[in-house]
Amino acid sequence: MRDISGIAVASRDPVSLVIGATAAQVIGGLVPQMSPFVVVGLIDGLSLSERDAGFVASAELLSLAATAILIAPFLSHLSYKWASLFAIVITLAAQGASIFAGGWGSLVVLRGLAGIGEGALYAMSLCIVASHSRNPEKVFGCFQLVWAIGSVALFSVGGEVTAAFAHRGIFTLLAAISLIFAPLLLLVPNVRAVKDDKTRVAASEPWLGMLLFGAIVLYVAVSAGLFAFSGPLGERVGFDTSSVGYILTASTLIGLAGAGAATALNIRWGRATPITAFCAGYILVVLVLCLWHDRVAYSAAVIASAVLYYFSLPYLFGLAAALDPTGRWAAAAGSANLLGFAAGPIFAGVVIVASGYASLAAVSSAMIAAAWLLAMYIVGHGFNRRSLPERLPNSVG
Repeated sequence: MRDISGIAVASRDPVSLVIGATAAQVIGGLVPQMSPFVVVGLIDGLSLSERDAGFVASAELLSLAATAILIAPFLSHLSYKWASLFAIVITLAAQGASIFAGGWGSLVVLRGLAGIGEGALYAMSLCIVASHSRNPEKVFGCFQLVWAIGSVALFSVGGEVTAAFAHRGIFTLLAAISLIFAPLLLLVPNVRAVKDDKTRVAASEPWLGMLLFGAIVLYVAVSAGLFAFSGPLGERVGFDTSSVGYILTASTLIGLAGAGAATALNIRWGRATPITAFCAGYILVVLVLCLWHDRVAYSAAVIASAVLYYFSLPYLFGLAAALDPTGRWAAAAGSANLLGFAAGPIFAGVVIVASGYASLAAVSSAMIAAAWLLAMYIVGHGFNRRSLPERLPNSVG
């Protein structure tokens, strides 16, 4: 067993495992991160309505999320390396064809196909860490660091290429980034999830995994809803769209602190303490954003929301990894994250239209509280400090 950069993993080549898993995570999660530019590009380039452009984007996101959850039970029977290479071929083929597609119907099919490959890679990135890392919270924290750092450049470049070349520009950027990261998938271990008697804990208590799935959907839906309406919330306190953009950029940079803290702390204080901290913190953020009409308070809350979000995901995914050493629930947790991300704007919009921002504060706080109760119930079943059982993969290639 070796320990490199503080990440102890049950592999003879842990650095390659972390790099390969990170590459799969980036390729698989790229489109949800860049979806605002995809929608704008489709509207400008193909003169689609907001509804039709949103349908194209939703088709890919739903395909991605559905694939991630449907493939989860079978990942322990697959070779990670060959499955990831098969998935990247599908992804690149669909992304490349999308650049030259000129019709709405063909784009729906192609983006749905791309979502299948991306969903498989996204699920595998989480499953690899859950089944072969000794400190999954650390590696999941590294994922968030990569997203926080990379998003600054991605948002800047994405905006420029979309403004210049509409949908062809953003699809070319997505294909180019996927192609750049594709060779790193060769570092994914050529192993399956190792099964032993300790995996029966998860098999005998699948309801714990389902409870965690629900907790992640609730938590992320609130976060995504607030993010989607950060513009209107900013306008309520007197900011224009440009100012909101600067605040969001700053929040992404400062959000690195959250990912860094999760990576450094790991489960040194157990899981109950950090989960309680970020849930309580997010309820405070919700109340400030929805009820307090002050520019400084708004700015601080937006920045705090980014820090808490990047801090929280490693613990939620890490708890999923502890539930099942084969990584199946970690892959399902990734799908829950995507579903929450997709449902958040819809949920927030419906509540705001129906009864305003005060109701959004109440409903969102209740959802966070429910997510905390579910997570604490799971942690109370012996998962506050439990880590993965020690095991070695069959082979690494």
